Amino acid sequence: MSPPTTALLLSIGLMLFGLTTSLYQIRGRRALKARLLVPSDEATYFGQRHRRRLINGVLIAVIGAMIGGAYLSGLERRADDLGDRKGEVAAAEGEKPKMTDDQKMFVRFWAFYWVVVMVLVFVVLMLAFRDAWATRRYAMGQFAHIRDEHEQKLRRDLAVYRQHKLNASDGGNRVSPHQPGDEG
Repeated sequence: MSPPTTALLLSIGLMLFGLTTSLYQIRGRRALKARLLVPSDEATYFGQRHRRRLINGVLIAVIGAMIGGAYLSGLERRADDLGDRKGEVAAAEGEKPKMTDDQKMFVRFWAFYWVVVMVLVFVVLMLAFRDAWATRRYAMGQFAHIRDEHEQKLRRDLAVYRQHKLNASDGGNRVSPHQPGDEG
């Protein structure tokens, strides 16, 4: 498969993936807003998660469009031709060929274009890392909350068990502090 075909397939895949994940995040945000009685920490976490993932999806689609645009616009073909001509001239003359002002401007634009793509890839990776970290923090907080509730229930059940055991060892003759008919 030729490099332009591969690049176009990659760009189409990235755009579809980015747009699909963005649509899921928009749906998720709407569903979250439609829910009633959502705890504030849960609403904050899920709202921010949907926003981070929506931004990431859009950026992935933009990266895909930029990769496809570089090949469809002929930008890469022109860069390849420029590199091939420089190599041919250098081999024939034995020295580095001079570039015209138009070629220099094109090389600057081409370099800037791919630097922007790489910066966007870096931003996507950082947002993904931030999302993973936020998910971990939220999950650990929920785990601690569940653990604390479970320990509290275990302590209560243990106290009830000890009380029943104490009552059973006395043969049920223990007098409770509040007798029926007591006032107060």
